[in-house]
Amino acid sequence: MSAAEDQRPGKTLLLVGTGMVGGSFALAAKARGLFEHVVGIDRSPAALREAHALGIVDECRESFVACDSACIAVPVGAIAKAAAEAARTCALVFDVGSVKRPIIDALSPLPPNFVPCHPIAGSEQAGPKAARGDLFEGYTVAMTPAVETDASATATVRGYWQALGAKVVVETPAEHDERLALVSHLPHLVAFAFMEVAGAAKSLDGVGGGFRDFTRIAGADADMWADILRANAPQVQQHLDALVAALRGFSAAAREGDAALRERIAAAAAVKRALDVPRH
Repeated sequence: MSAAEDQRPGKTLLLVGTGMVGGSFALAAKARGLFEHVVGIDRSPAALREAHALGIVDECRESFVACDSACIAVPVGAIAKAAAEAARTCALVFDVGSVKRPIIDALSPLPPNFVPCHPIAGSEQAGPKAARGDLFEGYTVAMTPAVETDASATATVRGYWQALGAKVVVETPAEHDERLALVSHLPHLVAFAFMEVAGAAKSLDGVGGGFRDFTRIAGADADMWADILRANAPQVQQHLDALVAALRGFSAAAREGDAALRERIAAAAAVKRALDVPRH
């Protein structure tokens, strides 16, 4: 199969879940000619109507229908069931879930036309109104095909994401879940916990930019993140244990005196600055 054939547009897309990520895929894919017609399904009739009004979907349905491809953009805990159903009616199926191994295990045996994906892009916003046609440009999409996944299906889905301006990386489900536990799932958990503490304060008047930057992701969708943190709990726990130990170390350093605390802060700041250096 040539590179051009890999990216050959299908005519119809079944969008299961019309929130920010799924809606953004539909908008971007239609704008680039990958699909001519998008059929939408959503557990929320109001969200589905909104997606139709915004032009994200062209047709609203209550049940699965046959399409060339299906994008499964529902909370992690519902992906396996939706993907299995879509795989029976659609030629190609892919998801956008933030956890991969639990979904693949739940689908066993894995349909060969299902390609596990995770676009690492988005924000704390939710719903069709948050969808944007440029959401994936310049961002990474992780693909975690299994042994059972058809190679041509993987190539086609890779072409979709590349056509949307994303950088595609292929890794194992275990590698993905371990990495995302540290760089995404743990930060969200910490932000939620911090806001629980902050919410007990008598007043939060006059908070500065640092507070707002640190807590921005705490405004994320509760259903989605409860599913993610449950599904990837073992991997998150490993990093959470390390974080608790680090916090205790900082607390002890603060009690011991200026030199110990400055040393830890300087080391942490050096890691942050290294991450900020552009990589070519």
